[in-house]
Amino acid sequence: MKLRDLLHTDCGLRFIVDELEIQSGVAKRLFLDTPFEINPTIIGNQYATLRQATDAIQKVDHQSITTLQFRLATLKDLHTTLANLSGGLTLDDIELFEIKHLAMLSDDVRKAMANVGMVCQLPNAEEVVRILDPDGMRIASFFIYDSYSPLLRELRKQQTASPDNEALFNQLQDEELRIREQLSEALRPLASVLKDCLLQIAYTDILLAKALQMIRWNLCFPSITNDGTTRLISMWNPEVEAILSKQNKTYQRNNITLTPQPTILTGSNMGGKTVVLKTVALCQLLTQFGLGIPATEAVITPRIKVMMSMNDNQSIASGLSSFAAEMMQINTILRTARTENNLLILIDEPARTTNPIEGTALVSGLIEVLQATHTTCLMVTHYTINAHECPCLRVQGMENGQMNYTLLPALPNDVPHEALNIAEQLGIDTEWLNAAKHHLIEQ
Repeated sequence: MKLRDLLHTDCGLRFIVDELEIQSGVAKRLFLDTPFEINPTIIGNQYATLRQATDAIQKVDHQSITTLQFRLATLKDLHTTLANLSGGLTLDDIELFEIKHLAMLSDDVRKAMANVGMVCQLPNAEEVVRILDPDGMRIASFFIYDSYSPLLRELRKQQTASPDNEALFNQLQDEELRIREQLSEALRPLASVLKDCLLQIAYTDILLAKALQMIRWNLCFPSITNDGTTRLISMWNPEVEAILSKQNKTYQRNNITLTPQPTILTGSNMGGKTVVLKTVALCQLLTQFGLGIPATEAVITPRIKVMMSMNDNQSIASGLSSFAAEMMQINTILRTARTENNLLILIDEPARTTNPIEGTALVSGLIEVLQATHTTCLMVTHYTINAHECPCLRVQGMENGQMNYTLLPALPNDVPHEALNIAEQLGIDTEWLNAAKHHLIEQ
């Protein structure tokens, strides 16, 4: 699975990807092809590289960063050109120019990285420059230079004197073709070096964008563990924070710890439970794609899969209702949990579209079955359920007329009943609310 396959996930991942300052199109496409990494060692190495880059660029001036970004933005996708070279074809003038530009860009990026203090893994492409820049001008253009052939020089002089001589023109074309063939043969053994240059410049572009985002948003590096724990301190969701900021509202950060068992999160409507669920999903995905984590501290276990059941699952095309579609989705999750280890399961308000009696029974049964699989799961529900000794959390709720989104330990049946208070704060019809309070007293 690749990053592009998960951008549709409703947790804020696309927002973070879109906010990355990746300069070139080839780097953007390469980044979207980043695999969902499950190997803790590889993830740790990725973060070590990112940490070095982040530390380095914080010590340099803005102009040095801008210069590097400017160089990276000129990278072009030469996969077709390089494939033609490796495939034994004779390159035309445009393709030879592209290769010369790539070789010179590699040198420019190497120097710019040195000024920034970033570790450089770019191969040396000076031999390519020597072949395509015989006069040593180091100009980012290409021409079949006179210095490639004394015969070429002489033919061009003759053509200047006799521009209408067709035989002379054909002889000149033949000589230029011979030189292109000669240059292509000389460059062919360097095709792998050029491909490495292309990829490493693109990777540098991605790395710089990640590092700049970490600094700009004050993201953290996760500690990678294998014990099935997820712990996020002062976590936040950048997309939700941006939305609230436009409304002149403040995002309240939160803490959460998950272990290899179901954890139940309860609370009133509008209590931020779904945002917590999505933020946990976001932090997990960011870790396995090597991006900074929106938290002050993060301990994360890489997962084989992140499985989610969120939002309205109604499918007109399949003819399934919201409830039926949700049941099918959770059933798939449950089957996977029985056969695969090291999953992260996130379920938002299961069975919320059915009657409370059966909904409570379905959720209680689901928790019981998931507990037997020892799978890390965060489940949001507003039902009062039998928690089977699973950890329970609840949103603190209304406090002095405002919602407090802090997560607190809770007893299994400790479900806040604050719908009327929230409705009152929203200015809902007083007669309606008074009638509801009367019915609540009678129960």
